[in-house]
Amino acid sequence: MVERKETAADIVVNVGEEQIAVEQLSFSKEIEIDQIYGTSNVIPSGYGITQMSYSGNMSIKGNTKELNDKFFDSNGVPRLLDSISVTHLDGGSTSFDSVLLINEGYEVNSGETVESSYDWIAMSKDEDTNPQN
Repeated sequence: MVERKETAADIVVNVGEEQIAVEQLSFSKEIEIDQIYGTSNVIPSGYGITQMSYSGNMSIKGNTKELNDKFFDSNGVPRLLDSISVTHLDGGSTSFDSVLLINEGYEVNSGETVESSYDWIAMSKDEDTNPQN
């Protein structure tokens, strides 16, 4: 495990038993809602949540080839990763579970470590369950 302290949080990607330190993480949650209209109603009488999705991007310092070997199989297909875990400064934590990396890129600067960036999607946050509506 990589030991370091962030100003706001410690962030790691869990790949099986291994943890990889994340330098930067962005996150967005999107909710798709359908409005329900009764017969002859112009104003909606209700709503239905049809979809929730979690996604973002992250940057990791390290050898891009080694990182890609952990995140993708030999054909370039994403491996299902256990989670992205964020331990906040106050001791609380957030976990994005069953993560897939969907895009990859990297930035190289002379004399510095390569920083790889990945777009990701997660199947749930903090082990969400389907609401029973």
